[in-house]
Amino acid sequence: MKRLSLAILLAAGLGIGASGETLTLGFFQSSTDNLFQTRLPEKDHLSNLAFAFEKRFAPLSFFTRGNYSYLYRNTSVSAYAQEAGLDYVHALSEKTALYLAVKAEGTIYRETYKDFNFFSFGMAAAAKSYLNDGSILKLNYDLDYKNYRLSAFDSISHYATASLDRYFETRTTLRADLNWGYKTFFHPYADGPVTPEESPVLVGGHSAMGYGGGPNGGNGTGGGPMGWRQGLVRQGSPSQSQDIQVISLSGLAAQGIGDRLGLRISGTRQWTLSGKNPFASIEEFYLIENPSYDVFSWNGSSLSAQFTVEMPWNIQLKLGYTRSRKEFPGIDALDLEGASLGRMRQDTRNQWEARLEKNFRSFSVYLNYHDIDNRSNDLLFDWRGHFLMVGVEWNINWGARE
Repeated sequence: MKRLSLAILLAAGLGIGASGETLTLGFFQSSTDNLFQTRLPEKDHLSNLAFAFEKRFAPLSFFTRGNYSYLYRNTSVSAYAQEAGLDYVHALSEKTALYLAVKAEGTIYRETYKDFNFFSFGMAAAAKSYLNDGSILKLNYDLDYKNYRLSAFDSISHYATASLDRYFETRTTLRADLNWGYKTFFHPYADGPVTPEESPVLVGGHSAMGYGGGPNGGNGTGGGPMGWRQGLVRQGSPSQSQDIQVISLSGLAAQGIGDRLGLRISGTRQWTLSGKNPFASIEEFYLIENPSYDVFSWNGSSLSAQFTVEMPWNIQLKLGYTRSRKEFPGIDALDLEGASLGRMRQDTRNQWEARLEKNFRSFSVYLNYHDIDNRSNDLLFDWRGHFLMVGVEWNINWGARE
């Protein structure tokens, strides 16, 4: 905790001491009845304190972001994350611009969750061009290297996107995206058997701990996420790497209806071109980054619809629904005893969302609610959960951007 406090004070001092252009401060309070998103509900409350600071040194800009998350029952999952970098924007012509950025990032968890501590270095490049008055072409590329305390999660990833936006006078927007990603886990395998006494990350499937209740047997005192303790690491050669390649297509159609109503429909279809998840199990946690579960972990499809309503007093209401079906290559569906069912894990999710937002001159307030029903052929991940968040953001400006 002392290290976390020092990091927060250092970040805050950087933002206050510099004659910067923008500073954003945010506080968010969340509540859920299923923190670890399994069939064994675990209630908790989460406080999130965040800041973002940007200073322009023409032609470069310096940016940094910090985030401290505190959980009241599962305190060992509390963490501090810090990111900092430089970016550069250059106009190639009146209609085309180039963006470049480099960044470093790190996250520190408490003792039980410390295997997820990491340091990251990344680079990004993007180009944006107006093809005509109603069409925009965008190209993006991201490189991300992550080094974890548990070396099985060490990886480097490449992700590229090409998108075309088309705008019409009828207040209709169409968008199409082509995405490609490639990720390499450098050494995702255990060097021989691992026992509970040797490491909190077990080899195999669902452990007795996973089906015995929440962390520390369900007493809510912060024993750590049950999912990652159930077994993520496979046995194999520690020098053997694992590559995963994915490609996806996505589309969006948005329509303004009058002055106060908007409708948006979007969909995605993703395929795994090569490789599969190298771990024995993957889990998804509420608002907690998990290196075993990301965009490279699955293939499948999703379809979303969202209504946006401009209400009196400039309050914005968004109502949304998303249905997705995902398969997880390399991950077996297990029974309640932890034995393989002989088929790939598949999840079908129905998610409802309601969001209220009110923007004032220098701050914004938010209220967000999710209801998620996740059906899975692995019964541990057959669950339903409710998630509520309220928050406020302050924006402070010292100067206008050029």
